[in-house]
Amino acid sequence: MYQGNNTLRINRTCKEKGFLIAAHRGSVGGNIIQNSFLSYKTAILHGADLVEMDLSRSSDGVFYAFHNGVESVIWQKDCDIRKMKSEEIDKMFCYNDLSLVTKHHVQKAIDVLPRLKDRCFINIDRSWYYWADSIEFLDSLDMSDQIILKSPVDDRLLKHLEDCGSSIMYMPIIKTKKDWEKVKTYNVNVVAAEVIIDSPSSNMLDEDFINSFKDDGILLWANTIVLDDTVILSGLMDDNTSIERGFDEGWGKILNHGFNILQTDWPGLVNNYRKTYNSKF
Repeated sequence: MYQGNNTLRINRTCKEKGFLIAAHRGSVGGNIIQNSFLSYKTAILHGADLVEMDLSRSSDGVFYAFHNGVESVIWQKDCDIRKMKSEEIDKMFCYNDLSLVTKHHVQKAIDVLPRLKDRCFINIDRSWYYWADSIEFLDSLDMSDQIILKSPVDDRLLKHLEDCGSSIMYMPIIKTKKDWEKVKTYNVNVVAAEVIIDSPSSNMLDEDFINSFKDDGILLWANTIVLDDTVILSGLMDDNTSIERGFDEGWGKILNHGFNILQTDWPGLVNNYRKTYNSKF
């Protein structure tokens, strides 16, 4: 494990801002579709420093900004984007949050990522299904100090990332302490770690464990998003708790544990809270 020179920008930004705000699939609502350039632009306008982009590939090798598995929501059709040709994808119209059809299409990644150059950091999710091709594609964009690649902790993925020689910034999804020990055995450019906290009493919140990331200069990413009523990603220190019980009870508590990147569906609210939170220190 190492940290390349391309990590300097995000580490500097985090230090300047106190913590970073990551927008989950951009900011979505009204007639703005998730994982679209407009969703990312909206998130930036709300104060997000970082946007999450899901990467899916068509059967003929074209990358799209799309979270596979939500086809029935975005297109209201039972299908799998990964098994569809780009020609078919490009003809499909998206539905908005009111389940009304729009004039918008799912966007190709190559039409979105360059438009974000020097505007924000970008976390690439879901690309591990086509790891070699996605890394090659991302490396071709000359955005190495903005793009952070994410994946589960998997020996096959880590070995390829090590062997291919890419200096892309990397963030593993850490579900156990053993996951982190495994990541450290590979020579990859780790800038952050997404730590999954499945309960308020999770041992992932142990002070010594959290401090071990800080000692290695690794940023800590918390998912304060709420996907549904059963999945717990940040020990209930999440968006819903923050809005219902007060920001200090959710976002504040996870920040106090030492996390310095919050992924949220409400970047504008977190941005306002950041000013209050930072003023305490």
